[in-house]
Amino acid sequence: MTITTNGTSLLPFPVRFYSLTSPTADSRGRTLASILTWPDSRLESSHDYIQNLFPLPERSPINPSAPVIDEQTFTAFRSSLDLQNQLRSSLGRMLSFYGFEIVATANSSDTNQSIGGNVFHIQPAKNFPSASRNWLTRFDHNHLRITRIIRSCRVLGLETEALTFHSALRRVAEQNQGVLSPKTLMFWRRAAERPLYLAPEDEEDEGGGKEWLYRFEEGKGGSKVDECRGSSQTTLCLE
Repeated sequence: MTITTNGTSLLPFPVRFYSLTSPTADSRGRTLASILTWPDSRLESSHDYIQNLFPLPERSPINPSAPVIDEQTFTAFRSSLDLQNQLRSSLGRMLSFYGFEIVATANSSDTNQSIGGNVFHIQPAKNFPSASRNWLTRFDHNHLRITRIIRSCRVLGLETEALTFHSALRRVAEQNQGVLSPKTLMFWRRAAERPLYLAPEDEEDEGGGKEWLYRFEEGKGGSKVDECRGSSQTTLCLE
């Protein structure tokens, strides 16, 4: 939401929070830089920072005051390399927390992705056996966090990183059959694959998504968005 003070319109909170030159602290006085220095134990035990690091277009039912992505935020991140690089720092910190690392590689493959000519993939790091104890289980609150991270990164312009993270998670699930619940895997897949106007928790598109996300997808996929909007044919909208 855009805040107005003394008649002056300010940038939305996520843009100010992620600003490289004039970062704004959250309501508890925490800046992005300070949160990224937290130890893993604090990242695990604190529950109200993840909405600041990875906002969504949908308001959080658990924390209604958490920031959301509006059209101005969406446009700002997608047009600013500085904001995207700041977001990559947050993603990198959470990847480390979950026991993953980003590795540069000279080869391209189905599991590798490229940004600006740099090929990389995401893989389990040396700390994976200990770090994964936080989330590699049937039910855990980190599963919701991971869904949020994938969707937030996609909406804010880090589509490649989000999909690469999801690929790494899918490989872990395949190597640990039955550990993660089918519902968790379904939500991660929805966050990674659905059109941006359709949230992972929605069973079908009822036309209630953000209008600016519909317009964005229309620019990518043309008339298919109109076919999906308000349609009960969920599989069509997930292709």
